[in-house]
Amino acid sequence: MDSLDAVIIPVTILEYKTYDDAMLHLNDQGVTHLGWLNSGISIPEHYTFEKVYSNWSGSSCLYCDPIYRVSYSVDMGD
Repeated sequence: MDSLDAVIIPVTILEYKTYDDAMLHLNDQGVTHLGWLNSGISIPEHYTFEKVYSNWSGSSCLYCDPIYRVSYSVDMGD
């Protein structure tokens, strides 16, 4: 491998039973949580997020970009 080559190891995403389990697992992998979308944070457009966790009603969700290692949450209330 050339000294300029980089290897990107994406975040491992599992199926989680709780929001806290998902956050802990992402945190253990060095993922930075940007905050809650409904509190006014801005999400840069170049990220590609995927849903990591959703509660039973879908009103509270956690999203992660596995390459850039950032996440954010959304809470629409029940």
